[in-house]
Amino acid sequence: LVLEHETVRCAVKELGGKFWEPYDAGTQLYDDRYHCQPSIPANHNELLTVMLQFGHLLAPLVQKTHPSWCKWLDCTSVNEVTTVEHTRLEEVEAVKKALQRLFDVTDNIVDVVLKEMADRGFVSPSGQHALKYAKERAEKESYSPPPLLLKAAVSFRLAKECQDVGADFEFCDDGPVAPLFTSDTSHKHKSSSSIGACSSESFGAWGYQDSGFVVEVREDGSRAVVMKGNRYNISNVPLPRLIPFLEKESQLRVDTRRLSLPPAAHNPTIVNSALQEDDFRKLLEIVRCDQGRVSLEAKVRARHGTGHTQEDMYLIRSDSLERLRLPDAVIWVKTEEEVKTLVALSTEEQWCLIPFGGGTNVSHATHCPPLEQEPRPIISVDMRQMKQVLWVDESNGLAHVQAGITGADLVRQMKERGFTIGHEPDSIEFSTLGGWIATKASGMKRNKYGNIEDIVRDVHVIGSNCGCSQSAGQDDKATSTFGRVSTGIDLSTIMFGSEGNCGIITSAVINICPLPEATAYDGIVFPSFEDGLKFVRAVAKLSSAKPASVRLLDNEQFRLGQALRKECTGFGCIVEYLVKMVSACTNSFSPNKAVCATITYEGSGDEVKYQQRCIGRISSSFGGVSTGPQIGRAGYDLTFAIAYLRDFAMSYHFLAESFETFVPWSRVEEVI
Repeated sequence: LVLEHETVRCAVKELGGKFWEPYDAGTQLYDDRYHCQPSIPANHNELLTVMLQFGHLLAPLVQKTHPSWCKWLDCTSVNEVTTVEHTRLEEVEAVKKALQRLFDVTDNIVDVVLKEMADRGFVSPSGQHALKYAKERAEKESYSPPPLLLKAAVSFRLAKECQDVGADFEFCDDGPVAPLFTSDTSHKHKSSSSIGACSSESFGAWGYQDSGFVVEVREDGSRAVVMKGNRYNISNVPLPRLIPFLEKESQLRVDTRRLSLPPAAHNPTIVNSALQEDDFRKLLEIVRCDQGRVSLEAKVRARHGTGHTQEDMYLIRSDSLERLRLPDAVIWVKTEEEVKTLVALSTEEQWCLIPFGGGTNVSHATHCPPLEQEPRPIISVDMRQMKQVLWVDESNGLAHVQAGITGADLVRQMKERGFTIGHEPDSIEFSTLGGWIATKASGMKRNKYGNIEDIVRDVHVIGSNCGCSQSAGQDDKATSTFGRVSTGIDLSTIMFGSEGNCGIITSAVINICPLPEATAYDGIVFPSFEDGLKFVRAVAKLSSAKPASVRLLDNEQFRLGQALRKECTGFGCIVEYLVKMVSACTNSFSPNKAVCATITYEGSGDEVKYQQRCIGRISSSFGGVSTGPQIGRAGYDLTFAIAYLRDFAMSYHFLAESFETFVPWSRVEEVI
């Protein structure tokens, strides 16, 4: 009430409050067994709870001015206090005015919030959301009412509205509540004590913290999905068709007011580390006592013991990680010498090491084996501080690069030098060169540049006994250039797909190519999946005319692409385009059967033109219609949004997964 303690005590006593005699006398009570000294809680909710013990005495003070609050304080109160009966009139009046001020401030906050929500399309919001925004607004006030009061005020208002329309009102504020407006989702980056705990990457969801799909409620009350941030071409573009698409496909209602799972806990519940204090000290010595490069922190260990499967995301967001065995510690190495020292120490101490790159796997590759299979303590070795381009040999088209560099960083550094490696897996923003080698990765432009085994010329590996590479002169570009080696075992072949079992990959020599003179995109629509598949098979038989990337979207993905669009522009214009330009001439296209191939061309200007002519000729023979570069580029960019979309859908009770595999042409129809 923001009043002096003695003022409140005298007023409550005057109103009929009963006190223990020692407290009433202003003394402290001592006896042989107890020491009783009244204390005042610091928490506002606790203070309010104490005040409510005298609610039946305070209620009459606000019976006329605040009848709802009078009933809340004491539902049995019927008689208003007549001030002439009180000898301590000044104190009673002070409490009365303080109560009225408190209730006025609380009512005003709730009224403003409900009006703002109504202005933005929510004329009948849930109690959860009204309370959420009332709490946020209260934090901006000079005096912030306790949440308990805000909840009561919300209940008063919403219950009255329901009563006016003859509806029942039920207010449950348990569980997480989804934000209604885009502005709710801004992130405040918190730096971690661990150097490798990337503050820009989400925990418990794919991608960057400043990106991801959220629901935005527009002024007319309609819902649109928006990609936060500005990293992608699709960012900040309202997508009003996405939620209707999900509802139509599933025949289920998407309740955007309630999340199926809360955001990931900042400090997840996990099993304690098995490392002893002396073990931690030994790890610190390897990194020269840089405490930011060794961590036992729960969140860091959880991130390094999981990947990006939907199961991983569920365990993180439901705070169920105690089901998994996680690394006992995480260490960030910066040099090859540190890796050698760590491996030698681990051999001596009987520790198990698991190399960690970007953690983007969807195969549980970073899960720790259970204790019955691997009783040794497990150390996760984060390689992302080993991210240097050691040298570039332009004459021979080679570069020596440390294995911890991410794809995004490698693309940037090579582009600055006028080169590309041409390897673009879907996870390129976060996955690492070492991870690509260890998982034998493929990329979207494999037609032109090959898979990772076609790009890597040599690897350097630290094993349990020593370090080795194919070329003794790997560290010196003047002596490291070599062609095909036909003698001995090919070390690179052993390391492709090794998943860290044969040692820790510290660097690699890779092929580099000059940046393409020209890049072009196209989208081609086919009447059916069978027609699209015939087209892709024909393209696969081309040689120099083969585009860098060809991706065939089935009808379900095709319709999803339509949903991921703003009003009648971008990817979704395909349907309108077909209806207006094609349907007049043919009845072969149906929105429920049509598929789309997205094409990426790279090379010299003449090469790209030649490829486009060949693709145009082949596509027309299977009934294909070009939709132009805008559609092709949108389809290509859609690849980077799929994982974000999966985690967004998961928040609203939809399960989906993105996974890639290989199938021979002879089995395509069977698999699909």
